[in-house]
Amino acid sequence: MRYFKTYIRGFDEEIEGGIPQGHVVLLAGPPGTMKSSLAYSILYNNALHDGVSGVFVTMEQERESLEFQVGKMGMEPQKVGEKVRIQDLSRIRRGVEELRGAARFGSPAEKPWLDVLKRHLEDVKATEDFSLLVLDSLPVLEIISGLRERRVGLFHFFGWLKSLKVTSFVISEVSPDHQAVRDEDFLADGILSLTMDRVGELDVYRRIRCVKMRGVNHNPGIFTIEFRDGAFHVTRVI
Repeated sequence: MRYFKTYIRGFDEEIEGGIPQGHVVLLAGPPGTMKSSLAYSILYNNALHDGVSGVFVTMEQERESLEFQVGKMGMEPQKVGEKVRIQDLSRIRRGVEELRGAARFGSPAEKPWLDVLKRHLEDVKATEDFSLLVLDSLPVLEIISGLRERRVGLFHFFGWLKSLKVTSFVISEVSPDHQAVRDEDFLADGILSLTMDRVGELDVYRRIRCVKMRGVNHNPGIFTIEFRDGAFHVTRVI
């Protein structure tokens, strides 16, 4: 079994070296917890240090915006070239939504967005193979794909992700006070939970916790996570 490092310094040791090949992992947390940046960092560092190819699918943020964001953090896309490909599907999303709006007024039936995404990634995989995949994000995917039966739809979608034979990171937005268990929590092989915790009157710290990782004897404890000196680092919360 191959393992892919997260390249979060101090964290891979707590999950037996990394993420098992073929896993579907949720990166879950509220806005501001750097989920997209962390996901890109995983792809970027695996490409930079291990030559592993990855695809980052952004369904809302435009490619130029994402490249500017990670570039400011020192992760320069040109350093990894085609090893990390950003697939900007926001324009396709807007086109599909326009078709849906027109369909309400008697135009032809709406385009099956989920099929568009699947075929696109299958084509990319067939022409230029890759081992890591990021989908940003699950809530946007649900909205634009029009899942009517959420549990059944997600079951089939996660099964399709497994059939791609890649290690996937699915970004999921949750509210800061989220407690309920969701369908995707059962379906995913792993869950990395990111939070923003208030400490004292003025300080707020980002935290990370490996809630679940099938086949891995992981540390379920809470760690403070921060980005400094061009890399993510963790320290154990006492």
